[in-house]
Parts: sequence; C-alpha cells; structure tokens
Amino acid sequence: MHSSRRQLIRAAGATLTASVIALAAVFASAGSPVAHAASAGSLQQQISAGQSQISSLAGAVSAANGRLAQLNGSIAALQGQIAKIQADLDAKRAELLKLRGELTAARTRLAQLEAFEAHAESVLSQELINSYESDRPDIVTVVLESTGFQDLLERLAFVQRIRNQDVQIISQVRSARRAVAAQATRLGALEQRQQIITTQVLGERNTLYRAKVSLVVQQIAVSRAKAAKAGQLANARGQVAALQQQLAKIQTAQAVAQTGSSSGQSSPSVSAGQTVSSGGFTFPMPKGDASPPGTWSPDQGVDISAPGGTPELAVCSGTIVLHGIGGFGPWAPVLHCDNPIDGYSYVYYGHAGPANQLPVGTHVGAGQVMSEVGPGIVGISTGPHLELGFADSSGSPIGSQTAGTMMSLLQAAYAA
Repeated sequence: MHSSRRQLIRAAGATLTASVIALAAVFASAGSPVAHAASAGSLQQQISAGQSQISSLAGAVSAANGRLAQLNGSIAALQGQIAKIQADLDAKRAELLKLRGELTAARTRLAQLEAFEAHAESVLSQELINSYESDRPDIVTVVLESTGFQDLLERLAFVQRIRNQDVQIISQVRSARRAVAAQATRLGALEQRQQIITTQVLGERNTLYRAKVSLVVQQIAVSRAKAAKAGQLANARGQVAALQQQLAKIQTAQAVAQTGSSSGQSSPSVSAGQTVSSGGFTFPMPKGDASPPGTWSPDQGVDISAPGGTPELAVCSGTIVLHGIGGFGPWAPVLHCDNPIDGYSYVYYGHAGPANQLPVGTHVGAGQVMSEVGPGIVGISTGPHLELGFADSSGSPIGSQTAGTMMSLLQAAYAA
C-alpha cells in the first residue's frame, strides 16, 4: 500500500455518525456513481484521520511503556540502595545499643566502687579513732600480759598487718574506681559519636525513601495515563474497523454497478510481448502498464502504480484460495503457487478490482489473467495500484521483512 496506509489513526469518534448518514444517502441514490464515489472518498478520509489518531495513540502508549520501564528500573535501583543503607543503619543501631549497655554497666560498677570506697574509708577512720581514744597500756602491762617477747612482737605485727591491709584495700578500690570512671567517660564519648553517625545514616535512608515515593507517584500517574490512552486506542480501532466495513459495502455496491455495465464486454487480452518472467516468476501485469521500477515502493509487499483496470497476471501456476484481505479490499485474491517462490508459497494481490475475478479454487497458469488493478480507491489506498507480497496460509501478509525478496523478483522479471 501507499504511504497513506502506513499513517496511523486520528479521531474517528464523531465521524462514525456522519459516515452512517453518508452511507444511507448512498443507498438512497443507488445507481448514482458520483454519490458512491463521494461517499467512498469521505469514508477514506475519515479512515485516514482515524489511522492518524491510532498512530498518535499507539505512540503515546509506547512512550508510556518506555517511561514505565525507566521508572521501574530507577525504583529497583533505589530499593537496592535503600536495602544497603538499611543494613548499615541496623548495624550502627546495634552498635549504639551495645555501647549504651556497656556504659550502663560501667556506671553501675562505678557507683558500687564508690560506695565500697566510702565504706572502707569510714571503717578505717573509725579504727584510727578507736586506737587513739583507747588507753595506751604501759610497758609493764604489755610485758605482763604477753607470754613472752615473741608473743609481744606477734601481737604488734598483727595489729600493723590489719591496718596495712585496710589501707591497701582502699588504695585498690580507688584505683579501680578511677579506671571505671575513665571507661565510663570513653564509652560516653563513643555513644555520642555513634548517635551522630546513626542519625546521619537514618537521614540518608529517609532521603532515598522520599526519592522512591516520588518515583512511585510518577509511576502511578504514567500507568493511569497509559491506561487512558490504551482505552482510547482500542475505541479508535473499533471505530475505524466499522468505517472500513462501511467502505467495503460501498465498494461492493460499486462493483455490482460496474459489473452490470460491463457484462457485455469481453475480458482484456494480454499480448505475448507484454508478459515477462524470470526464473519461474512472471511479472504480475503487462510490462507496458506498470510504472518504472524507480517508482516502486516497499510496504508489506511492493507497491506498483498502474491504471485502474490493468489486468493482473498470475506470477506462478497455482490455485486461487481466497478473495478479500483486510485493508486491501474485498476482491484482493491470494494465489497458492504449485511450487514455492524463494521459500514462500502464497502471494497476495492487494487493491484488486472486481473485474476478471476467477472463483476460489480455480487453477491458473503463470501469466494468466486472474484479476485487475482496482479502478479507484480500493481498500486503504490513495489511488489505483497493485501491492504484491507474500502471505501466510490464512492470506495475511507476512510483513515488510519479505518486501526486499519480492522487490528483487519483480525487478528481475521486469528486466527480462
């Protein structure tokens, strides 16, 4: 098909009612070729506008899909960063709790040592007071009460040891208290520093969370916009399909009128000099009626301009298996070749007209007339031309990936 077939759809909404009215007018004035042509042209314009809208909506849906993919990737990346920072935050919180536990234990130990030190000092002070307040025995009393000089020395040494031990205990307690106090001070400083670090990490995590929330909000908005565009796209496609059905009815009515007016005429003949072939592939129309190869354009198949009514020839020997392909008109034939052409067995003739049609099931030879180029706008097109391409077994075009192969076959046959 020509470039208008590749335009995708714009605003078929309000035009559907107008097209129905136009169609009613057509049937009311049956037998008027001018009325049929005007209605077909109007419907074709509406279909083209609808195709432009479909193109725009399909582009919007595609863009939304791309944006959603970007957002999903960004959200996934942020979630990975959040997971890492959360693990770091959990570790730092655990370290902070550990430091707080150690600090509490150190402070408790410090309080115990301070209490023990105070008690020991109190006991030692009381012993000193008691020793000064008691009567000092004279030497005679000490000598008389002692069993001997050795006993006297032992008594004096025992008293001295008790006093020295009390002093040593107090000294050890004071040393331990200073060590615990230093530990408590160090742990307190560590706790403050760990609290600052934990707060910083928490801030980083919250910043990432806010960024993620922003992306999720965008994701929701894009998803809603995509759903709205997808709904509009489905609606536009349905409306265009309805318009195409109406156009097919008008084209059928035109074909009936043309068939009636030309029933007394004979089918066109093709001279032997106008039929050319190469490598088992026959050019699909008389060579003299086809536009030059430089004007051919690839589509799903290959577009070749030719006057309306130009005979269409079988490119191979085979069987006609179908008439009518969506977008190509109700008379477009599909030919099943007896022998595959470059691996493809089915060939479609897009935008064919109603004349010279052979029934489905007819076997034709290569170069035999089997249809004609449509006399005007047939299917979705801008004027008389043939689109020749490869189809699958259902008659649907395989696609633009086969257009290069068909172009090479056509050029070789044309040059033969």
